[in-house]
Amino acid sequence: MPSIQFDSVIPPQPATQRNFTTHLSYDEASNAIAYPCGKSAFVRFFDEDEIAIQFTGHGTASVTVVRFSPIKGSQYICSGDDSGKVIVWGYARDEKSKSIQTTIKSEFQVLAGPITDISWDFEGRRLCVVGEGRDKFGAFISWDSGNTLGEISGHSQRINACHFKQSRPMRAITVGDDGAVVFYQGPPFKFITSDRVHHDQGKFVRDVQFSPGNGEYAITVGYDRKIVCFDGKTGEFVKYVEDKKNGEEIGGGIFALSWIDGDRFVTASADGCIRVWAVKSSKIVQKWQFSGKSLENQQVGVVAIKNDQIVSLSLDGTLNFFRIGESSIVKTIKGHNKGITALTVSPLLSGSYDGRIMDWSTNPETMHNDHSNLIVAIDNSMPPKYASVSWDDTLKISGIPKYEFKGQPKVSSSANDSGIMAAVTDKDVLMILDSYKGEILHEISLTEPASAVGITGDVVAVGLAQSYNIQVFRASDLSVSYTLSTPLRANASCISISPSKKYLAAGDVMGKILLYDLETKNVTTSRWAFHTSRINAISWRPSDTDVEDLVATASLDTNIFIYSVKRPMRTIKYLNAHKDGVTAVLWDTSASLVTAGSDSCIKKWSVDFE
Repeated sequence: MPSIQFDSVIPPQPATQRNFTTHLSYDEASNAIAYPCGKSAFVRFFDEDEIAIQFTGHGTASVTVVRFSPIKGSQYICSGDDSGKVIVWGYARDEKSKSIQTTIKSEFQVLAGPITDISWDFEGRRLCVVGEGRDKFGAFISWDSGNTLGEISGHSQRINACHFKQSRPMRAITVGDDGAVVFYQGPPFKFITSDRVHHDQGKFVRDVQFSPGNGEYAITVGYDRKIVCFDGKTGEFVKYVEDKKNGEEIGGGIFALSWIDGDRFVTASADGCIRVWAVKSSKIVQKWQFSGKSLENQQVGVVAIKNDQIVSLSLDGTLNFFRIGESSIVKTIKGHNKGITALTVSPLLSGSYDGRIMDWSTNPETMHNDHSNLIVAIDNSMPPKYASVSWDDTLKISGIPKYEFKGQPKVSSSANDSGIMAAVTDKDVLMILDSYKGEILHEISLTEPASAVGITGDVVAVGLAQSYNIQVFRASDLSVSYTLSTPLRANASCISISPSKKYLAAGDVMGKILLYDLETKNVTTSRWAFHTSRINAISWRPSDTDVEDLVATASLDTNIFIYSVKRPMRTIKYLNAHKDGVTAVLWDTSASLVTAGSDSCIKKWSVDFE
């Protein structure tokens, strides 16, 4: 039976927010890192680049923190979101299909506001959950039943981080915006002591961790640039960790810390510096400084992994890998952490609504912050150059401005085989541009606003927003035009013209697609109606013959369909391909697809026609 099968995924980068810590979690058994991005929780395996876990059980809420269970091989993960919900879930891998299935084990509404951090106890039975709420700022619960195992008190503002001591006697610690460091003992957990002296009042304390093993120390870091060491059992102040002998000054607030072993820990700070400290000697063992003081180089997360390696997170979402003893960065992983809005293949490029463009054909991948707004279209017909149109009203060639629109280009489409682009501005002007010269070849005023445009070779088509008609022009001069006989039933959202220019497929915001014959100007079929929401992309299958037989479609309903021209009722489908909608679909070969979505993922699929 024909089917679409998942092949591989390019997962997004962790979500970041200015002035806030992004907590990273590491599991040594699977050599994987877990983090939040948008409305999904992700697990990324360092040994297997093409495999990642995406958990979408939080629905419409944005995931804020993801934590591995400390029990080796348990494959249990806990995640929290901005609605105050906590979900414990597990995963199982299907080696044959390469897919990974996730299963919810338990879920609880813990807080009435965003969850900022979660910690497992060393037995993998209890959770400390903290954040922001109306009646409380955190709770101790059992992961399987949700039963209360104590009370979090001593804070007057949002709690930013928490941690369980990973040995007996059991202790827990929390830190918050009020500058307080609070210790608890249990179970059931109750307040022991608090410290409001050693961090500056009014300065946020951002992260905290007990040392591994016997938990001899607890280290806290914050906006005041101080590193404070407490006794892990009593909560008493021990000392400030500072390297004054070497004149080391921390140039920005500290966002995160992670222990490497019982004596060494690493910090990440707003001055773009990663520092490894020895707690007993209060000395810096090693540090790495990012060049320049640009905002995107602020280090907002860090986690120590095996073999004396460290992974830090930059504010722009880049994951940076370091190894103690080596002076330079080992490698970086870049990507999107906002919804993808434009995609090309051969070579593979993608653009997102924050203006970022990723070139996945380079090694390592190249990230371009070319635009300041949503990427509407990309032309990659002259690699390594590429052209891009954005809602910042510019057309750029590999990041260099070439044309500034007199109005916002609401919709745009690229004919990647011809080096031309079509755009319709909010002033209802249809423009044909040379992609790589940034010159207007032709332009014409439309009779009404447009909601979609498609171009290939010398044919350009526009979906009109008021009459729902499709108007077709000759792209070479825009002088010849005609209107297709049957209008759509709703606003056009996507138009795609077949390579031979015989057919035109137009999808609307209701999920319906009409297939037109451009020779007769009549509808060939109106049966392509299996999507339930806005059509975002339509792609014609490449063929060695002049016969166009299959069309891949992508929709806001999260589904991928493949329709047949010869047999209109025949479909191949894959449901729930991308969280919150599929934004782009393209044929990579005649038997494989590439898709992108609002979940910031790029996925590759093989199509089995047997």
